[in-house]
Amino acid sequence: MKYFVFKITNGEAGFIDSYPRGGPAEWKFDEGISLAREFPMGGEVSFSASYPDHRNLYDFQFNLMSDLLVSGRARKLIELLEVTNAEWLPVVLKDHKGNVVGPDYAFLNLQGAEDAIDLDRSVFRMNAIAKDQISRVKKLVLKHDAISPQAKMFRCAMHRRLILIREDVHAAFEHAGLTGFKVYNAEGWNGLEL
Repeated sequence: MKYFVFKITNGEAGFIDSYPRGGPAEWKFDEGISLAREFPMGGEVSFSASYPDHRNLYDFQFNLMSDLLVSGRARKLIELLEVTNAEWLPVVLKDHKGNVVGPDYAFLNLQGAEDAIDLDRSVFRMNAIAKDQISRVKKLVLKHDAISPQAKMFRCAMHRRLILIREDVHAAFEHAGLTGFKVYNAEGWNGLEL
């Protein structure tokens, strides 16, 4: 099975620079734990005033937090693909003037993580603060036999901010014409986003 590193692209997207008010602490969004009980009902996010000309909407919306902010269209496809570790945290997306432009967006909070990184063959630097986490990958090598056959879209246990998707998920995203993302072959990925 082939896997891809999944990244959100900018493309002059309406830039989101904060989570809804009254929600969980920001660090919790990287943990792969359930946040549904802490997440505010009817939460709102808005395009950043710092980027007034960036107004485009995408299926994966660019945001400062580097999280997966997903359109209703992308959510339906991900649900259809039976990504079972998906937790949806619904938000209303507003433009710079407070007008609703995306009523059916949600943060996709992927639960758990896979022990996908071969630490013996990968080249990386550990995080100085979160000592159990990788901060920078220079060459990624996967440990395929440690990845669950059911894992379709997931965090890596040693680098929870790194999202991988399976080749069939990537093909489905491409076929559906989903926008706002880019992928890189996971094997040998050098940590750069071009």
